[in-house]
Amino acid sequence: MLWMLLLGAMFIHGYSWTNHWAASQAHTYSLHGRWDEAIPFWAWTIWPYLALNLLYPLTFFLCPTRSALRRHALAIALVQAACMLAFVCWPTGNVRVLPQPEGASGLLFAQLRAFEAPFNMAPSLHAAVLVVVWQAWRQSLQANAAAVRWLWHGTCGLILISTLTTWQHDLLDVLAGLLVGGLALWITRCMPTSRGPDG
Repeated sequence: MLWMLLLGAMFIHGYSWTNHWAASQAHTYSLHGRWDEAIPFWAWTIWPYLALNLLYPLTFFLCPTRSALRRHALAIALVQAACMLAFVCWPTGNVRVLPQPEGASGLLFAQLRAFEAPFNMAPSLHAAVLVVVWQAWRQSLQANAAAVRWLWHGTCGLILISTLTTWQHDLLDVLAGLLVGGLALWITRCMPTSRGPDG
């Protein structure tokens, strides 16, 4: 619970501050390419996009040992710190005119945009955190049936696609985020394993 609260506070305050920082800059950068123009806007994918906000805190209760929990918490801290450092050093903004859909999906978009302005694009923190969350749940579901495990992989795939189809990120933003998440897992995997009874 403590790790979840500390890292949740790091995300909320750090992301909000860097978002305002980017908004205050006279010029922001973008990795938007011509290929991004072919990606459609699907309003309904805001639901899987925001689902990560529910899965993220639950992962802290999946770790079977203290050692595993420390590794997971460090991976989350690494991706958040790395992405936020990039947001400050290289502020990025969304160059597209974002639609405002109607209905329930429109309400979710309105709530999302009340928290964050269209900045902090690259690397995609959403994609980076998703990599770590995917790994935590994947390990927890190892003993389950193959259908359950593939359902989890499909869910994460849909969340990843939603970062593009909600126009929250461009393709290169997402690829950069996946790289950050993968590096965080590699770094924490290289940590020495505790030999105590908990891990």
